[in-house]
Amino acid sequence: MTVALCTELLFEPQKGKSFNVYKVSEVEIESSWKMLTDRAKITLPRNVKDFDKNKVSELFKVGDKCSLKMGYNGNLVTEFEGYISKVSANFPIVIELEDEMFRLKKIPVHYSSRKGSLKEFLNKYIKGIEVDCDANIELGSIRFVNTNLGAVLDKLQKDWSLYSFIRKSQGDNQIKLTIAKPYSEVNDNTKPFYFDLEKNCVSNNLKYLSKEDRTIKIKASAIKGIGKKDVVEFGDDNAKTTLNIKLDMSKSQMQDEVKRLYDLHKKEGYEGSFEIYGIPI
Repeated sequence: MTVALCTELLFEPQKGKSFNVYKVSEVEIESSWKMLTDRAKITLPRNVKDFDKNKVSELFKVGDKCSLKMGYNGNLVTEFEGYISKVSANFPIVIELEDEMFRLKKIPVHYSSRKGSLKEFLNKYIKGIEVDCDANIELGSIRFVNTNLGAVLDKLQKDWSLYSFIRKSQGDNQIKLTIAKPYSEVNDNTKPFYFDLEKNCVSNNLKYLSKEDRTIKIKASAIKGIGKKDVVEFGDDNAKTTLNIKLDMSKSQMQDEVKRLYDLHKKEGYEGSFEIYGIPI
């Protein structure tokens, strides 16, 4: 069976008409719930005639919208949507994209509260986009002065182990901001892909791990007043992974939560990565 790989780039400038590019040399996409911002890097070929007639800076500008579709034999699937974050000055032209977080990160934040919750903060600053927040923690006495939403979301990840990322609603295809704890049951109805390691994969370094092989220790803390906090630990001795989280609940609830997170981590299955040609065919 012979297949032809096809690509389509749609650029939507902030000023001017939209235009398409159908030739690329290389595409690299990074996407993970551990990353605040999903990214794509597109390298365009040198022999596209229009690039000789127009200045690169006039064609591709930071902040312009761009969508990337890829597929086989003309059957294209949207692989990335976002905004131009960087354009190379030389040939070959390399265009870097970021997802909707590109826009959200720039929202200015000046916030002060003696006892505010995460959801109250999100409702104040995030408008026009659905927010799926898995944890309504109390932020306590906190100040975010002359900063932006990107810095706040980064702090939530570092200090509270709350991960923020952009996803699309499966039903209406609308973009939403998801904020969740590790191993949360995030509402994602995306259909999984099934790969045949012998047919679809070029190489792999997958390793099957039993529950006993997956060692982890969960450490949780909760502020209970000035200079006071509860600390709960649960997990394996000499664990390979340690997860530190902040919670807003009673000590007994904390004990239940760390055990829940521990059980979610202790699952049999493969760990590692594999290289493929594209979507399964």
